[in-house]
Amino acid sequence: MRRLSDWYQTLRAANLPTVWADVLLGAGLAAGTIGWTFAAVIIGVSCLYLGGMAFNDAVDMTFDRANRSTRPVARGRIAARTAMAVASVLLLAGFTLIAFAETGPSASIWTMDAGLALIVFISLYQWTHRGSVVLATLCMAACRAFVPLITSLALAGGIPTLVWIAAAALGCWTIGITLTGRGERGGERLASGGLVWCVVAAMATVPVAVLSATGDFAGMAAGLLIVLVAWIPAVHRRSAAGHTGEAVCWSIAGLAVLDSAMLLSSGQPLWSAAAMVCAALALGGQQLGGGS
Repeated sequence: MRRLSDWYQTLRAANLPTVWADVLLGAGLAAGTIGWTFAAVIIGVSCLYLGGMAFNDAVDMTFDRANRSTRPVARGRIAARTAMAVASVLLLAGFTLIAFAETGPSASIWTMDAGLALIVFISLYQWTHRGSVVLATLCMAACRAFVPLITSLALAGGIPTLVWIAAAALGCWTIGITLTGRGERGGERLASGGLVWCVVAAMATVPVAVLSATGDFAGMAAGLLIVLVAWIPAVHRRSAAGHTGEAVCWSIAGLAVLDSAMLLSSGQPLWSAAAMVCAALALGGQQLGGGS
């Protein structure tokens, strides 16, 4: 059980439902359908996420040890070489699933390229995030933004304007997470202004409602209320109290809440409800550890 717990923390499995919500966002806005392609994408992207987390801990081992991190790789409970091997297998599996998902002839090459681009951004983040706040935030933002883009390419053969807007919103929110958590465990330069980016991201619900053929302005208002009045203030309270780890966990789970708000604004209540379930799963999973 301890071994399982170590891998659970290393892979940040608690936050995996937020990735599922990002896939739901891309599928819902692109008018995709649930089938083999959807399953291949959601499993493939999940593998890329888990692989990226293992990759991160392997690369950060020396830094984490110097700053007394409790992560299993830093404490020697999982060898860095093992974590890197697992990361490599997961990244390869994720790319293969995405690249060979059932897509139309015009979309297959673009889906493959987008999957490869996501792996490139995951790798760039690992090797640059300790040296530059700017590069760290941009690479991490790109990693999240690519999830709905890949989903849309695989399911619909293209990327509608709504999906581009949603991807940009996820990127902005991810910048907010990165800035909020910067320096959480010490050893790196602090950053600020994270919640401002989250507010900017929430505003994407407005153009989604306006531009969607099935836009729901009541849903948009409800989504904004949840994100701006409930979720972002909850993150702020935890950050202001010095509970940075909790603030990061809530802001990560907030990605799924943002997904839900945008889907609700587009008149997709069922997809929205599924994304909110993902947010609840993330918060619940974080109680077991490894969410920050």
